[in-house]
Amino acid sequence: MSQVNAMLSKRFDQICFVVEDLQQAMDFFSKTNGVEVWNVAEGLSQTQKEKEYYGQPGDFQFSCAYGFAGETLIELARHDGGQSVYKDWLDDKGKGPHHIGFRQKDAKEYAQAEQHYTDLGIKKAMAGFFEGPFGNCRWAYFDTRDQIGCFTELYYVDGELNDRMAELKSGKNVSITD
Repeated sequence: MSQVNAMLSKRFDQICFVVEDLQQAMDFFSKTNGVEVWNVAEGLSQTQKEKEYYGQPGDFQFSCAYGFAGETLIELARHDGGQSVYKDWLDDKGKGPHHIGFRQKDAKEYAQAEQHYTDLGIKKAMAGFFEGPFGNCRWAYFDTRDQIGCFTELYYVDGELNDRMAELKSGKNVSITD
C-alpha cells in the first residue's frame, strides 16, 4: 500500500446527500437518527473562489447543512443555481446519497491526495476554495461513479474552522461558516 493510500484510508469522515429541502432532510435525520445539531450555510458557494465544473470555470450556487452522526459528518447539499454535480445528480437520479468524503489534515496532504487521484486518471468534476472569517476550505469532487456509484470528495479545513468542526461534532450548536 502506498503512503498516500495509507493516509487516505484513515481520513474517511463524510457522507453527503443531495436534497431539495434542507429543513425537511434535517428533520428526517433528527427524528429517525438522532442528529440534533445542524449548522446551515445558505448561499455557501457565493463567496467561493477557484470554482471549477469539469475543468471549466464554475458558476454553481449551493447551500448546505452539516451535522454529525458519531464520527461521520452528514452533509446535506441543495443546488441553488448554475451548473453543478448536484443539479446533474438531481436530474439523473433524484435526491439521495451523492458523495463520500475524505478530510485531509492540511493543504499539503490535500495536494498529495489530489495528485494521487489525478495520477490514477480519476476526473475532477467540481471544486472550489472557501475563505471564511476563521478558516479556509479547499474541496474537490472526483468522479468515482463508475467505480462506487457516487462521487468522492477530497477536502481540508484550516484555522479556527478545525476547532469549530470539533465543537459541532461534540454536539455544540456552533457556526462553521460565519
